[in-house]
Amino acid sequence: MTKTVFITGATSGFGDATARRFDREGWQTIISGRRTERLDALKAELTNPSHAITLDVTDRASVEAAFAGLPAEFQPIDVLVNNAGLAVGLEGADAVALEDWELMVDTNIKGLLYCTRTALPMMVAAGGGHVINLGSVAGAYPYPGGNVYGATKAFVHQFTLNLRADLVAKNIGPT
Repeated sequence: MTKTVFITGATSGFGDATARRFDREGWQTIISGRRTERLDALKAELTNPSHAITLDVTDRASVEAAFAGLPAEFQPIDVLVNNAGLAVGLEGADAVALEDWELMVDTNIKGLLYCTRTALPMMVAAGGGHVINLGSVAGAYPYPGGNVYGATKAFVHQFTLNLRADLVAKNIGPT
């Protein structure tokens, strides 16, 4: 049986590497990110079936539409990899632009929430799945300028622990 992974932030870094790894293991991938040209290039390199979605995880309606519009052959989702994230506005707390903090909260927290909450009912209906949330050591170890970035990654860690408590009986494993 074919297994499907949905990866956010697949246009670079860990997301790109994650898509390539799952592809090597024979999984079909749903790759998403904000940069269409990078998604298209990645999709062209993958050897198993792949579906690319240009997606900004900070837009709740777009996230819901992306999951609702998945082709039948890419359902159900076996694994959701919440990788999309960023670090901006790394000046000191007294000098940083508030918009940079808001962008990190919108992406690193709300985007993860939107994708997780949209995917979970699909996983429950399918009888199981996994949610992988990428965090950072910055969530546990502070550094100058890492104020909100570190806080968003601390959120990811705690949210994942609480998801595990909620979902263990439903055969869904957050990690």
